[in-house]
Amino acid sequence: MNFRAVLHSLLVLPMAASFEREKLSKLPATRWRQGFAVLLLALAPVLASAQVGRIFVSTEAYAGLARIIHVGKIVELQRIEYEKPLTGIQKFGKPYRLVFEVSETIRGDKVERLELVLALQSTHFLEYMRVHSAEIMLVAGPNRLDSSPSPEIGIEEQGKRLDGERYQFRLLTPVKIPESDEGDSIASQLNKMYDSCRMFTNELEIVEGREAILTRVRAFARKHTKMLSAVTLVVPNEFGALCGSPNAYSGIMFPVCPETKTTITALKDDPGLILRRIKSRNEDYDRSLLLAEADKALAAFPNQDGE
Repeated sequence: MNFRAVLHSLLVLPMAASFEREKLSKLPATRWRQGFAVLLLALAPVLASAQVGRIFVSTEAYAGLARIIHVGKIVELQRIEYEKPLTGIQKFGKPYRLVFEVSETIRGDKVERLELVLALQSTHFLEYMRVHSAEIMLVAGPNRLDSSPSPEIGIEEQGKRLDGERYQFRLLTPVKIPESDEGDSIASQLNKMYDSCRMFTNELEIVEGREAILTRVRAFARKHTKMLSAVTLVVPNEFGALCGSPNAYSGIMFPVCPETKTTITALKDDPGLILRRIKSRNEDYDRSLLLAEADKALAAFPNQDGE
């Protein structure tokens, strides 16, 4: 089996399909429908056979790739009529007004309430978190971070139009599961999507819960005040499963910074940093994977450390 071809089909093609959707959405309606139909036909054989995996986002990546980071809860969520023109990707959702009550600002201007207009395709998870006053880390910026769940598309922030912004609502404490739950409730789904509030760190460790997550995010945001770029390291599925549900493959997103370079360099020198923590089905294969992924990831760094 050609490993590079498999990774291309798993990682690149689904992303390409997403980018193509944004590009097609800018076309007139008739041309858009024609183009979208052609795209579906062209990608059908690939997407049918391609497997879906998971890229876990480290606590430091959440901090390093964000424009703003607020802690708080959703207090209002309401469908609205929006008369101004929308971009193609914004038209995939419906305009909603969301008010976020802020208890702590980690990055960005300090505010007591953040008023947003978002293009939402679904509201049941956000509405559940509003009703139950769930504490959330709201991370926003031009970078698309987590895909489980996907970020929400922004339209306005504090009354100002902001196209191209994405808003991630990260649950900090698992929600209470109803006694009658059989694993299919919204509460169960939320906890599963957010890995019961576990996250990888830049040192390949796992932190869990509000205080552990926010401690890491605060420290990194203080040290790195500018938005960074990202690098992804594909890891054995058994390692991803230590944090959450990996599905067909696992990767971890890190910020491009000296700390990440130190971690990946150490992993290249000793793949056992991961292998000793899992029961590998094929250790030689996993060792080769980690060495190749470390080389690929290190190529994303400048020759000299620096922000």
